[in-house]
Amino acid sequence: MHRTEIILDIIFCAIVLPGMMFLFPTGEWASWQPDYVLLYTLWLLGVWIMGRKVLGPMLADPGRGSKITAAGVFFLMMVVTFLMTLTPVSFPGNISGRMGGMQLHVRAMWILFLAVNAYAVPVGFLSARVNALTAVKEAEEAEENAAMALEKRCQEAVEAGGEDIQVKSDYRVNHLPVSAIQYIEGRNNYACFHMDHREDVVSQIALKSVMDMLPQGKFVRVHRSYIVPLWRIEHRSGTEVQLMGVKEKIPIGRAYKENLKNA
Repeated sequence: MHRTEIILDIIFCAIVLPGMMFLFPTGEWASWQPDYVLLYTLWLLGVWIMGRKVLGPMLADPGRGSKITAAGVFFLMMVVTFLMTLTPVSFPGNISGRMGGMQLHVRAMWILFLAVNAYAVPVGFLSARVNALTAVKEAEEAEENAAMALEKRCQEAVEAGGEDIQVKSDYRVNHLPVSAIQYIEGRNNYACFHMDHREDVVSQIALKSVMDMLPQGKFVRVHRSYIVPLWRIEHRSGTEVQLMGVKEKIPIGRAYKENLKNA
């Protein structure tokens, strides 16, 4: 949709606006008042941007507050246009002879203002609706892909059920099944293995060394103090992950976000 919006912007700036300008007296007095015509052209470009980027999306928003705000924005745009109609403009003789110069000037400005809005607001409205529908579709696809990935990881966990790691704790060696590890928490120079259906196991070992012990590609370090199994990740945001069978949410460190993206 973004490419379509860019094309519409180009069409408006290169064809529609110049065409509208020269249908009205602005084209005839441009050589007499170039500064003013340039100013008004820039204002109409601003009206286009406001209509497409602000008014249209606000009207597409189902909230009542957005529509009230849109009405306020449109009123302010009308006020600015009205103030511009008060600008004195000298007219060539062939124009002023047809009808009152200021009357023609005011009529042209209002017609151009309304014409630009009549084009910009529907474009902005439709673009916002299409973007919203696209975002919903992408979110559904992402959720479906995440569910498929989770199912695949669960299958991998089942297949890895026979794997275990050896961890020293309390002067003895513990054999910890990889599939039973909920997550691993670093506590200074110790690592705490949170397990399914058994007490936590604490060992005097750094998390970096723990990562070397774990099966490659099945765990990811998401924080300086946390390692999590990939197959347990149910949901994740920019700052935390939710794991299957774990009430606590695990924070994601800024320095470890790439680890999660590349996992």
